[in-house]
Amino acid sequence: MRFPAIAACSVLLLTACVAVQPGSKPADPASIRQGAADVLQGNRGDLVALVFISHECPIANAMVPDILDLADEAKQLGVRVYAVHSASWVDDDAIARHAREFGLEGRISVIADRSQAVARAVGATVTPEGAVLRLDGAGGFDRLYLGRVNDLYAAIGRRRAQPTTHDLRDAMRAARAGVEPTEPAAKPIGCFIEFTAPAGGGAS
Repeated sequence: MRFPAIAACSVLLLTACVAVQPGSKPADPASIRQGAADVLQGNRGDLVALVFISHECPIANAMVPDILDLADEAKQLGVRVYAVHSASWVDDDAIARHAREFGLEGRISVIADRSQAVARAVGATVTPEGAVLRLDGAGGFDRLYLGRVNDLYAAIGRRRAQPTTHDLRDAMRAARAGVEPTEPAAKPIGCFIEFTAPAGGGAS
């Protein structure tokens, strides 16, 4: 699925994002914080993996070890990978504390997506949820995968001892091999992202 160029958020925890609806034109450049590094900027064909997490979601927290293993493999494959906090109310201290307590520091880049620009653009609605994107070199991307990280949870309250499928990892491997993921949209199980009204008004 092809998405046009958007304004996403900074990889810096202290930088806010500009809310952009999927498929919309970029927000007014004057409203974008100067110097913000856009996670969707890169060369044509670059691969980016995103994992939407929440410090308060027990299912997302339970999957942190698997997310970190995936992050390690992503680096070996040359895939940029980010953990994305898309709660509008989460503050920098909570994000930093969560990163320290769960061992994310030094293993995966963490994004504060408080305006929910990244979640809206990619289409994420749940934590944990993963996405694999292929950049077009102009700020847009093809979404190759959006769905669960793995099947550790069969349903809310039904946790397996170990996951039996690793959907996000498999999609990332397929993308690196130049083939389409076998399952491009495995349904995620977790905590819903609570969206606020996008910039400029209107329902999210």
